[in-house]
Amino acid sequence: MESDSPGTLAALGGLGIGAVVGATALLSNFCALGAVADILFARDWRRMRAWLLAGGIAIVGTQALDSLGLIQIDRVLAPYVLWLPTLIGGVGFGFGMALAGGCINRALVRLGAGSLKSLVTVVVVGLVAAATSGGMLAPLNDTLSRWGRIDIMIAPEGLHRILAVLDAFDAEAVRWAVTAVVGGGLIVYCLMDDWFRASRDQWAAGLIIGGMIPVAWLMSGGTEALNFAAPTSHLLLAAATDRSAFTFSMAVVTGVPLGAFIAGLLTRNLSLETYTNREDLPRNLIGAALMGFGGTLALGCTFGQGLSGVATLSLSALIAVAGMLFGCLWGIRYFEAGGLWSGLRLTFKRGV
Repeated sequence: MESDSPGTLAALGGLGIGAVVGATALLSNFCALGAVADILFARDWRRMRAWLLAGGIAIVGTQALDSLGLIQIDRVLAPYVLWLPTLIGGVGFGFGMALAGGCINRALVRLGAGSLKSLVTVVVVGLVAAATSGGMLAPLNDTLSRWGRIDIMIAPEGLHRILAVLDAFDAEAVRWAVTAVVGGGLIVYCLMDDWFRASRDQWAAGLIIGGMIPVAWLMSGGTEALNFAAPTSHLLLAAATDRSAFTFSMAVVTGVPLGAFIAGLLTRNLSLETYTNREDLPRNLIGAALMGFGGTLALGCTFGQGLSGVATLSLSALIAVAGMLFGCLWGIRYFEAGGLWSGLRLTFKRGV
């Protein structure tokens, strides 16, 4: 959900939050695809632990703000779960991420560092996302949403809300029990590892980016946090039609490459990147299209559902994350096996 008129303060806040995320991601190489690849090929969990730490901090911070009444997470939790489009979208996004060499946030970071290839990726993501939400692909989106919907009459789809109703416990007690187990558990799991604690850039990235999630919820008035799928399409449409319609999420999208550019300039880490061979272009285009389509179906990307959505303890976010992880594994195995179905069989055979 997006605010119609975020105000100057919120827009500047979104720009600043995006810049912090972009700079941090560039300096630490914070990347969901890279985290999975590190585990598969090097048994290195540090970048994945950075993601998990960010998730744990996002959960604790977001739930604390909601508990204090500073935001109202129930406003973004629906009384239903769109399990089918969320799952299909998550798988498509994860596979596209593998083909394109990174998620949307990674493409924005690379764009700021000088990648013309990532500029094409971002534009294609935005165009396909727009087509999926309100263009030629919208009927498919609507059909999947009708077929794959489970109504939850007892409470919003937040895990803590559902458990509070079913177990007849105090809602706040259930919230903090779930937050402690999920959010606190992720933080403890990450910090228990000596190698990760010794990797200052990784734990710092998890701390900073995870902290930006509750800050974003607060700055947006509790209507949105960090998401790069739909907002990318909104930014492109606004640039082509009405530049005054500048929302909080669009400010965040703008801030990411800006922050990456500033960090790259200060560290002399800017370089022009283009396509290296003929296979590179179509692979990236297909990957970007899958991310635009899948990110819209799943109602978010690795940040929109993976960090921001999980921070609300949303069931839909958990489904989307599972789909993205599977799709990412499938995409990586596809490169290994040299075929779509061979990669799928290899995914089930080897997993992580």
